[in-house]
Amino acid sequence: MNSTLLTRLQVEDFVYREAELLDQWALDDWLALWAAECSYVMGPTGKANSRELSPDTSLFLVVDNRFRLEQRVIRLKKPTAHAEYPHSRTRHLYTNVRVTGDDGKTVHASVNFATFRSARAIIANYFGVLDYIFETAGSSDQRTFKIASKRVTLDLDSLVPHGKVTILL
Repeated sequence: MNSTLLTRLQVEDFVYREAELLDQWALDDWLALWAAECSYVMGPTGKANSRELSPDTSLFLVVDNRFRLEQRVIRLKKPTAHAEYPHSRTRHLYTNVRVTGDDGKTVHASVNFATFRSARAIIANYFGVLDYIFETAGSSDQRTFKIASKRVTLDLDSLVPHGKVTILL
């Protein structure tokens, strides 16, 4: 098997595991997938070029570092997180996994996604593209991955009717 195909399969296994953890609300296990220095950002909706925007110059829905991500997980697990208590039922579907770069230490990947959230008899749909940067360790056939960066680009023109994103995408 060539190294490009092997890397794509490793990335697919990793992101499918991430989706499974999110759907199970295993948020501590999900957090363990992240590197010590990391970023999780979600760009604005309704912009044709939102995948190219920077949180330094545009208003983003989420801009989290490791500390903020840990705090988000703590809040989501509490009964006082009214928007997510009881927890929503979610299904994260990932497709078109593409490795866009690999320098041996980091892997860049792009993944199309659709996430469905059901809560209080309301179903919300989120879809778009996820851009990852993974830190890797180990030999090419036994690589391990940690998420160094995850950028969520929603292909929604607005967040209407739900008005917010209360789950992790």
